[in-house]
Amino acid sequence: MKCCTACFQDAFIRASIENHGVVGDCDFCGSKDTFIYDISDSSNPISESIVGLVQTYLISDDAKAKPLKDALRNDWDVFALEAEAMLSLVKKLCAAYYPENAEIFSKKVIIEQLFDNDFLRDFGVVSGYSWSEFAESIKYSNRFHSGMFNPEQFASFLSILQSLCPKNARMYRARIASGKAGFTVGEMGVPPKNQRTAGRINPDGVGVLYLASDKLTALNEVHAIAFDYITIGEFQAKDNIKTVNLSGFDNTSPFSYGGEIEKFAANRKVFQEIAAEIAKPLRRSDNPLEYLPTQYIAEFIKSQNYDGVEYASTLKKGGHNLAVFQEELFECVSVETIEVSEILYQTTPEFLDS
Repeated sequence: MKCCTACFQDAFIRASIENHGVVGDCDFCGSKDTFIYDISDSSNPISESIVGLVQTYLISDDAKAKPLKDALRNDWDVFALEAEAMLSLVKKLCAAYYPENAEIFSKKVIIEQLFDNDFLRDFGVVSGYSWSEFAESIKYSNRFHSGMFNPEQFASFLSILQSLCPKNARMYRARIASGKAGFTVGEMGVPPKNQRTAGRINPDGVGVLYLASDKLTALNEVHAIAFDYITIGEFQAKDNIKTVNLSGFDNTSPFSYGGEIEKFAANRKVFQEIAAEIAKPLRRSDNPLEYLPTQYIAEFIKSQNYDGVEYASTLKKGGHNLAVFQEELFECVSVETIEVSEILYQTTPEFLDS
């Protein structure tokens, strides 16, 4: 039987199928003329990966246990199929493993290590605590030397989240100006030391160059209002820049992590919460204490010789931001000043005049 790239979300498996180079029809999702893989082949690295994933689970009567088809969908971003079709594919991929372990496909299962306090303490990036518990501790208990933070384990994930901003790449920064003259090229960098306020990446007084992937994202990030004058600076990378993409964890394959899959599972939620927290837009009403946990994470990343932190924009769909630790890595090459003529509001839930 043949599966295809559309059966999976996992980048590692999709690439394996594409690299196989065979085109045809899929027996599981029904896709036509697409990259397929014959899972009956004797040498089948996809089966090996999925068997390894299934083997992380144990049959359990624990109240938190759930059927394998639900566990695989909820615990990972590997499959793109509906639950029953996914289970059928998993059974076929695990054919050699299935006869002796049939119960695992019909009974409830757990990843035992996720409920093992010793395992979580040793291998969790926040030592088995939740992100909210870690954040509260950083804000109110132990700001600089947290016993909740596991630096070795956090560092082990940075290599799989590493991203490259290539030399000559163009990015953008926006500033609200006082008039139509706007700012000059020389005024578009990091603010002077006495004007640096805290953000989600930088502590008070520390200079970080915040850039955006495109002009519209940069414009959204400064919370401009109607009739504001905005200067947008175009920046060019002077060299290859090594960054950490904290929003990339959801797109990271557990099979690309050199450690055990159980360690990946133990930290998946925390990394998702870090990414969500660091991408939150700044609000005028924010208490600067709210930024301390992500500042702690960013300072650790800087200590590991990365040049910056990349994260998704929550203000412009598809946009992303880059916080660069040393502004000298980029050069502002041009500026343009625009006037905001209109603001369109969109609310959740939708708000309509009665």
